[in-house]
Amino acid sequence: MSIDRTPTSPLSAAADLFSSATYRDLASIHPIDAVERLRNIIPLAMNAGAETIGEAFDAAYEALLQEYRNEYIFKNTIVSKIIYGRHKPTTASAILELPLGRSFADVVIFNGTSTVYEIKTDLDTFARLPNQLKEYCTRVEFIYVVVSEKRIANASARLPEGVGLIALRSNGSLRVVREPTSNLDLMRADHIFKVLRQSEAINILNRYGLHPQSDNAVERWYEIRRLFSELDVERAHKGAVDVLRARATKTRKIASHSSLPKSARALAYSATLSDVGAKRLASRFALPIAALRNS
Repeated sequence: MSIDRTPTSPLSAAADLFSSATYRDLASIHPIDAVERLRNIIPLAMNAGAETIGEAFDAAYEALLQEYRNEYIFKNTIVSKIIYGRHKPTTASAILELPLGRSFADVVIFNGTSTVYEIKTDLDTFARLPNQLKEYCTRVEFIYVVVSEKRIANASARLPEGVGLIALRSNGSLRVVREPTSNLDLMRADHIFKVLRQSEAINILNRYGLHPQSDNAVERWYEIRRLFSELDVERAHKGAVDVLRARATKTRKIASHSSLPKSARALAYSATLSDVGAKRLASRFALPIAALRNS
């Protein structure tokens, strides 16, 4: 279905709430934009019996889950079911919108290996999918495409061998329709290198006894790239999984905080907050909705 984007639309207000911009703003000293968006969902939240800001997020999320399953619903379901269900936040980590080549992977989970979850909502086409899969398979070991149940047949007909398929059911659970196979034989160390920050690549090289020598910044970068590209794929991938999982240490802390509403789990993995910001955010989720009228 299409969403009513008029300013007074409850679904429009609910959809606007779930963005990394709102999440970061809510953790800031003066969360003007976040408060305005929260005020827009007060009627919806109060009708659902919500009393705190965290509960207001959950009420807005439930409305979207029932009536408008946008991309955020898919992302949050994947994070909740995989990170908090199949694994644990202490052993698995997620990065949202991770650049992989010229594409941005919706959700990538690192838990001893790397897995992309590429989302195609009912409003998305499959036009970009071939190029996305081409970018992903040389950088990530496993790939799933995630669709609603009614698009299973259409998606299955378009997926190449080796790509997995998951369906988001009407009850909010995930069903694995088809398991993926490993891309290890297709992966390339030089492509994995481009996913990493320079400090992360150096960390990986050092653990394998490789130490760049050049003092010139430009020459040093080329030396790091050359050394990393010469690694065998298994070592390059193992190192990348470890450093990318470690990248989200601060994210994991707030994602596991008891005050974080379940509806905001994917938001927690969409932006990195300072320790002060994370503490501020946690306290604000516990505030009563009434505080919004006085802020």
